[in-house]
Amino acid sequence: MRFHRITALLLKFFFISINRIDRLFDIFYWPLIDVVVWGFASAYIEDLSSFNIISMLLGGIILWVFVWRASQDIAVYVLEDFWSRSLYHLFSSPVRLSEHLIAVILLGFVRALMTFGVLLILAFILYSFQITVLPFHFIAIAIFLLSLFGWAMGLFVTSMILLFGQRIQVLAWSSVWVIQPFSCVMYPLSSLPAWALPIAKALPTTYIFENLRNILFQHTIVYSQLWLAFLLDIIFLIVMILLVRWAFERARLTGLLAKVD
Repeated sequence: MRFHRITALLLKFFFISINRIDRLFDIFYWPLIDVVVWGFASAYIEDLSSFNIISMLLGGIILWVFVWRASQDIAVYVLEDFWSRSLYHLFSSPVRLSEHLIAVILLGFVRALMTFGVLLILAFILYSFQITVLPFHFIAIAIFLLSLFGWAMGLFVTSMILLFGQRIQVLAWSSVWVIQPFSCVMYPLSSLPAWALPIAKALPTTYIFENLRNILFQHTIVYSQLWLAFLLDIIFLIVMILLVRWAFERARLTGLLAKVD
């Protein structure tokens, strides 16, 4: 692994981003829609009761950005190389798969921080929501753990693309939203039906958002849950690294890297 190659890949993806309006647009557009819609809904519900739902919903939506961006950006920037038919040429060079993935992970994290900052400003202007209602150390832990899971999701989608080609590229945009209902982003774990509980408990994201609600309503952090989330993140990440490595080797053998689809 060489730092100069990672830097070169970062520059490549950076210039792709600034020259594609949709790559800049998606940093802000969908998160903005989520904040506006859920902010209005929570403001209405809060008028009906004293329940602090604005902090719960907006805090969850804003933190979820790190799962969404981390997952989607890894897959989409791999797809960029498919679309430009440069994947074969890229891996004919000394560039390694690990360097390519580290570059998109770093770029995705920067884009997530940009979205995070914009949403914090909008949430404050529109709804007077301040992220400081949450302890700083919890915010840092949540960002770290959610990013780890997002990277695992992104690697999973990348492995599927390497195995089956562009025909399943819809996973790049949809997979993270399949996980969201089971992650208890905007409602407690106890509200899920019995059949969904095992799925939710197997996801590290669930324990992070459960802790968010614990902080808001009980002023406590259950650190054992955060450690469990970290353990699950590491397990998911290791499995997905092995999966994407196997998928890459299979794509080389089947010639998929050199095909248009």
